[in-house]
Amino acid sequence: MTVEEFCNPLKTPILVAMANQVIIDESPVSINTISQRILEACGITKSTPKIKERVDYLVRATRIKPAPDGTTLFFWKPGSDPMAYDMYRCSEDLDVRAPEDIHSSEAACAMLEAITEQYGIPPAEACAAGARKLGLTRMTPAVKELMESGLTILQDENAVTLNSRGMLEST
Repeated sequence: MTVEEFCNPLKTPILVAMANQVIIDESPVSINTISQRILEACGITKSTPKIKERVDYLVRATRIKPAPDGTTLFFWKPGSDPMAYDMYRCSEDLDVRAPEDIHSSEAACAMLEAITEQYGIPPAEACAAGARKLGLTRMTPAVKELMESGLTILQDENAVTLNSRGMLEST
């Protein structure tokens, strides 16, 4: 599909349906990932301001309200409860998501699994182990921030505790 075809109003229903399907299939999903999936499916390799504006319009046209997580907007499929989210997706080698495109609830789930697998793990090690489960191999500042927000969720939900030795344990 050419950029002109992509921006053609007659293509809007098809493209909105595509955006909606990405949200349903990949929820929670960031606007960046939705854009990437739509552009890949349409064979568009370069995102320009005009393309970004069009994608933003298409996503708004789904009428699914975004929920912020940090500085990123995430979209949840209708009927989803972000507070009850209890799974995570591991990025494939060819489709590694940026830390900004992973919801902190997913980070919390990955970290909880890592903590549960070991009896007592230092918080920094739990963050690294959870990040690896998400396919993130380097602890960059963005990865560290993501995993720390996941740990905060776990602590707020009393899913983990810090024992007398300073180790995290699942409750």
